[in-house]
Amino acid sequence: MPTRRSSPATDRSAPSRAVVKKSTPVGCARALVLSAESEQPVELSYWDLWFALVAHADFEGSWERVVDHLRQQKNQGGSSRLAERKLSHLRELERRLRHAEVEISAIVAQVDSLPVELRRARNQVLTREPREYEWSDAMRHTPRQRHYAYALRGFWPCFPVSPTSYAERLASQFHTRRWFSENQSFGLARKLGAFLDDVASLLQQAQYAQAQAMLRAFLTVVIELMEVADDSFGCLGDSFRDGFAKYLALPRDKTGIDATVFFHDLLTLLIWEDYGLTYEQTDGYFAGLTPQEGDLCIDYVQQQIQELQDDDLDYQAEEALTLLGQIVAEQHRFDQFEELARHMGTRHWKRIVVLADRAVKQRKRPLAVIVFEAALSPGAHEGFLRKKYEQLKKGKWSPDPRR
Repeated sequence: MPTRRSSPATDRSAPSRAVVKKSTPVGCARALVLSAESEQPVELSYWDLWFALVAHADFEGSWERVVDHLRQQKNQGGSSRLAERKLSHLRELERRLRHAEVEISAIVAQVDSLPVELRRARNQVLTREPREYEWSDAMRHTPRQRHYAYALRGFWPCFPVSPTSYAERLASQFHTRRWFSENQSFGLARKLGAFLDDVASLLQQAQYAQAQAMLRAFLTVVIELMEVADDSFGCLGDSFRDGFAKYLALPRDKTGIDATVFFHDLLTLLIWEDYGLTYEQTDGYFAGLTPQEGDLCIDYVQQQIQELQDDDLDYQAEEALTLLGQIVAEQHRFDQFEELARHMGTRHWKRIVVLADRAVKQRKRPLAVIVFEAALSPGAHEGFLRKKYEQLKKGKWSPDPRR
């Protein structure tokens, strides 16, 4: 009967390489350094390496194909924030490599154990949800966060009186807890009301710049308060609408604020306010602007749409497009109706009805027909809009969706 040969003592004392398991590297750790033509060496993290491997193996070496995949994940809902963080990293990586003129193939060529690393890359990029400490800087600071922070406070240094100190003063009253229940919202509303009473006192004294600063601070603080409070009773929403109405009613010429600063700040806030607090609050507001002010608003919102699309912020880009439709309609820029309707499509119904209704009310019924014809295409509200289109052609028109 054969017997097993005993191992030499030297073999028994040596550690077995088979049981040594190499830990998975942290994504933000340095993976490799590439030399670049006439540039400083390019340092790549493991996240950079993993994205490059996945793009090369599964997406035909195309960054845009990876982008499309992550955008689909983002729009599916459940893992939208995760996909958004990975998308932010991918966009930043793409910019760095383009600037350094480094191709994906040059990165892949540096990998020794390609099958092993590719399996890890697919898991990290396509499947796994990394912990916060594993995030790259681009994952930690996404375009959404940058745009949102700018919408709330970005223009304040350009105000005649900065809202910063007023915001700090008001917000300090709500640092007592991390969450406010619906019953506590009444107390919050009372504090907000007292702040608005102080604004009224300034207006009585004709201190318009200070009042404007207080009201602008008020709007941001209430929006941030909505994130940590249950407003089921609508107390905070009512307070915001009260303050916002006062803000829009301020005589801008007496505040000393530059028109560009005021409108850019207002429009950015309208795009990013996501609690319905400004819903229908600006109806008719843009009709009162001068043609020059209308041009300023239209140009800025068009610019914002492009920037938001470039940053893969589709929802906010759609909000901006809806806002653009409102401004164009209220300013009676009829020459822009058809092209705007074509861009809007049938993803949402109300903004198309707004354009068509404005045309009808200005005795431009043929233009209203053109608006529908430009917009009608496959989309979520195609059926409803086609029904309104047929009604219009038969001489029956009402903007009411129930009729």
